[in-house]
Amino acid sequence: MGRVAGIVLEPIQGWNGSVVYPDEFLPRLRKLCDELGIMLMVDEILTGFGRTGKMFCVDHYGVVPDVMILGKGLGGGFPISAIAIREQYTSILEKISASTSYGGNPVACAAALASLEVIEEKRIVERSARLGEFILSRLRRIKENHPLVGELRGKGCLLGMELVKDPTTREPFVKAGQLVYQKAFQKGVAWIPARQNLRMSLPLIMPEEIANKALDIIEEAIAETEKELGVL
Repeated sequence: MGRVAGIVLEPIQGWNGSVVYPDEFLPRLRKLCDELGIMLMVDEILTGFGRTGKMFCVDHYGVVPDVMILGKGLGGGFPISAIAIREQYTSILEKISASTSYGGNPVACAAALASLEVIEEKRIVERSARLGEFILSRLRRIKENHPLVGELRGKGCLLGMELVKDPTTREPFVKAGQLVYQKAFQKGVAWIPARQNLRMSLPLIMPEEIANKALDIIEEAIAETEKELGVL
């Protein structure tokens, strides 16, 4: 009783608004798990395969988890998921009864193999890092011109912008988040809001000119929202 078998987490919290942990968090968590004999299980379904500018998000921190959950980018849009386990724990799989509805589907496995080949040949990971930095630099300029914009965060092509009532207090402005999302959506930008946070998870192969056009629309939506809400 009272023993912890494992800790499960996303290396970047997706649905909460692309929340990034402090740089020292994951290395210290890895060290704690090693000291206490706890397995570290990382959900890389959202962040894996180049999404954050590294093949896996944990690569930013030099951390190797005991279990890694994979999906989404693994199949390039084809439905497939996988679990990666450190070699010293693979024998455990032989002692448990595990089943899946579609496990080992040959078509899905072929799609995953093809996706991995494209990621490597087209240097998608490096492209994601460059595109993410391009967008983040544009977001910084937007923040300078709009008091509605609070924290900017993210890595690679997984980014987030928080809208606040006051830049000093950073009080969340949920209504502003709803309005900016709606206005940008009406202008042609499809995305997923998270209360006061505007999440951005763009295609890793998006041309910079298209990304810039999307950011123009987002900035227009922010300006219109500021005017509607009386934000000075």
